[in-house]
This record gives sequence, structure tokens and C-alpha cells, in this order.
Amino acid sequence: MRYCFARFILVFAFLCSIGPLCPPLSAQAESGRVSVRYATGFRVERRADCEVVTVTKPWPGSRESFVYVLYPRGKAKPSYAGKALYFQTPVRRAVSYSSTYIPAIIASGGLSSIVGVDNAAYIYSPGLRARLASGQAIETTRNGNPNMELLLSLSPDVIFTYGMGNEWDSHPKMLELGLPAVIDGEWNETDPLARAEWMKFIALFYGAGDGAERLFASVEADYLRLKAQAAQAKSRPRVLVNAPFQGSWAVSGGKSYMARFIADAGGDYLWARDSSTGGLSLGLEAVYERGLSAELWLNPGAANSLKELLSMDARFASLPAFARGAVWGSRLRATKDGANDYFESGVMRPDLVLADLVRIFHPELRLGGDFNYYARLK
Repeated sequence: MRYCFARFILVFAFLCSIGPLCPPLSAQAESGRVSVRYATGFRVERRADCEVVTVTKPWPGSRESFVYVLYPRGKAKPSYAGKALYFQTPVRRAVSYSSTYIPAIIASGGLSSIVGVDNAAYIYSPGLRARLASGQAIETTRNGNPNMELLLSLSPDVIFTYGMGNEWDSHPKMLELGLPAVIDGEWNETDPLARAEWMKFIALFYGAGDGAERLFASVEADYLRLKAQAAQAKSRPRVLVNAPFQGSWAVSGGKSYMARFIADAGGDYLWARDSSTGGLSLGLEAVYERGLSAELWLNPGAANSLKELLSMDARFASLPAFARGAVWGSRLRATKDGANDYFESGVMRPDLVLADLVRIFHPELRLGGDFNYYARLK
């Protein structure tokens, strides 16, 4: 899954169990009018007989767009003048190449449609794990690469995947073989609400656009309410993120997705003045020096305890956030084999992530409730 890829290769660049976190959407014969208010990477044009969905930003700096024409199953295939892929909705057989797509698929009523995933170990959803255990869904990657023969044998209606704009992309080969690869560009978005709004993109393939509109409106309202509450706080704690890996320390850029979360939760991110939307790979010494001014430490790598974190570098004991025990990891909903719901449903539910961060940053606001993804390292 892209979660695995991002953590070990691009972690510095772009940083449900499904139940109450991701309530099901009501599928319709026609998905209704979908508005796109935050996301910058796709647009939807509603026509009389179809919806034309255009992914305008599949990866950073791309000059290429992807067009998908969606029309109700059983209706006549519409005509479209440009280059496009056609899909009958709702799709019945789907393959997901990122764990972040799964909550939207399941919320759209598509759990039973999932016949393949990239890396099964990184699936958190109990429903999908059950399908994998029973053989109703299978892992479709071999030796780190998509198994094209296996994908062809599954006869999927859609393969939700992503592109990086480089030689590692697998979608060109999929399309060459006639596989219905659909590029989802949510990972490009730097606004948590913009990234969450891609739930509408996936919902359209299931004829569940109306339900996605309602769910997103609820997520948006809760997010904005929490942001307004955090803005009333009298102080803004300074925040350090991540942990060193193989001699360098990757931190989120000042205009990145994580930086936006910290700002909206009422925190003062140590690299807030940086203009990067991706990430920064810095030397351990430079990050450590700046970390001496941090009051809180978020997402300290794979460490599950302060002892594990200290084993990375004994100097961490001198960091104020460590000394205060103010180190928080987003591993509350994680499995022993590496799946983490923070990287799964957390994309679709930024309101729940923000609620956790406000509780961490501003306990004086007495937000109440239980944590969703974060837990203090013991």
C-alpha cells in the first residue's frame, strides 16, 4: 500500500476499522450533484446522461490530466469528444492500491466489491481483513510490483491507484494492458479538508455522490468548529515532528499537510516559516538543536515507548518534550503487523485527527471525548 511506500521512501514528502469512524453512504441510482470546494486536483461535470470526472493534478508538476466518464449501469454508453475511460456505476469489482482509498470505498457500500489490494499487511479495516482471510480479496503485488497477470485474472471494473510521474509508476502498463486504472491524486493536497474531499471522487464510482456530500459536510463542520475552538487558546505550544531514520531526520514542510493540521489545532510548528509543501530531509543535529525549544513531540517514528525512542539516541533525554513525557504517537489504532488506521481512515476523517491534536495541544479547552488515533508514549 502507499502507506508502506510513503513511510520508508517518501515519508518526509507527504505526510476504518469502518464503523462509527466512517458511516456508510446511501448509494443512489444516480449519484447527484457533487461540488468540489477544497480539493484542487479534480473536478466534476454533471451532464444529462453521465458525469465527467477529470483528475487535473495526478502528481506535483504534472501537465497530464485523466478523464473518467461515469454513467449508470444499464444505461446507454454516453459519447465524449476527448480521451477518456468509461465506467458503469456502481462498479462491482475493485482493486485498491492505497489503504487511504479503502474507507471511502467501504463507506460507499463497496466493501464486497474489493477483490484485490496492494499489500495485505497494511490493511486495518476488519471487514476487508476478513475478506482477505477468506480469499474473497487477494494481494496483487509480487516482489514490490503489481502482478499484471493476476490483475487481469481478477477482471476488475476499476483499479484505484496513484502516480508519481516517474519510472516507478505502474498505471501506464496497466492501461497498456487494458486494465481500468484510475488515478487518485488525494496525496497531493496539503489541506486536510481537501484531501478528505476525495471521498467524493471514489463515491462517484459507486453512485454514492449524494451520501459523500452529506458525510463530507459533517466532517467539514466538525473540523471548522474544532479549528475555531483552538483559535481561542491563549498559547500555542511549539511542536517537533517525526524521528531520525538512517542518519537523517525528515520533517514536514511549513506549507505541508501536517503543518496545516498543527496550525489548525493551535500549535506553533517549528518549521512553520518554511515554504515547502512536501518535506525536508535534514541532519539530525539541526533538528535536535531546534527541538530543544519544542514543548510537544508528535509522530516519533516507529517508537512505541519512550524507552524505544531513547534507544535511537541518548540525547533525546535532554529534549524538553521528552523530559516532560509530552511525546505522542499516532498508533492508537494499529496492528502488530504494521497496519495503522491513522493512515487509513484518518485521511477521510480529518475532524477526528484534529480533535486529537486539540486535546493534546490545549487540554485547558476541556474538549472531552476519547482519543481516536493518538496516544502518549509511556
